Amino acid sequence: MIATTERHPLTLRAAAPIAWRDDAKIARKLMGFSATETGSALDMWRAADLTTDPRLRRLFYRHGLDEARHALRFAEAARALTPGAAARPFELDHARRQDLFERYGLVAFTAFVWRSESRALRQFQVLIRHFEGRPALHALFSEIAKDEQRHVAYSRALLDEWRAAGRAKEVARALRKVARSEAWMAWRRAGRRIGDVVAKAMLAAIWLVTVPVFAAIERANPRRSAGWHTPRSKQDSLEDLRRQF
Repeated sequence: MIATTERHPLTLRAAAPIAWRDDAKIARKLMGFSATETGSALDMWRAADLTTDPRLRRLFYRHGLDEARHALRFAEAARALTPGAAARPFELDHARRQDLFERYGLVAFTAFVWRSESRALRQFQVLIRHFEGRPALHALFSEIAKDEQRHVAYSRALLDEWRAAGRAKEVARALRKVARSEAWMAWRRAGRRIGDVVAKAMLAAIWLVTVPVFAAIERANPRRSAGWHTPRSKQDSLEDLRRQF
């Protein structure tokens, strides 16, 4: 049996009040969720198209319908808070099909579904508690968490079936493969954020260093005189007036 955990990581509980602290932030996060759910729906439907097992086709297709509904619900909730809410450009990449079934194969794809849905369920359970004082958002995450529980259950059951059928090593390899892939994607996401911070810090440092240096050089210029200057009067001729440039 592949066990899952109901623990709520301390990092999620600690980050919730910061990441979800006002309506603008909440709307932005919800639109990011909407983009992710859209991409997930496309991948689940692609998996349903490619699998030859009628039961798996039915499970994957229903899962895709759930994800499409989640995308719509998240977007509606975001725009109810902030009418002009929109996903950020890098989040729109998640709204596209990633061809995960072709990339991973059936077993690793199912392992990916189990891991990602388990992670989403833990996050949504934290947000259910966080939004206890906001009925609309509390109800939204409670509704979607029920679907996530079903997704976790069926994907875990499939992995357990394959383990029981003598494919335990294949399942273990698939889980390791997906874990490595997720770690790499997490590193890339962190790298993008770190890059943004470093770029801003470098621009700020250049501004704070170069401007005072040039100001000091200008002040040290012996030919420089402070204050207002009376411009030299020049009597323009008729020819000067005709020649504008």
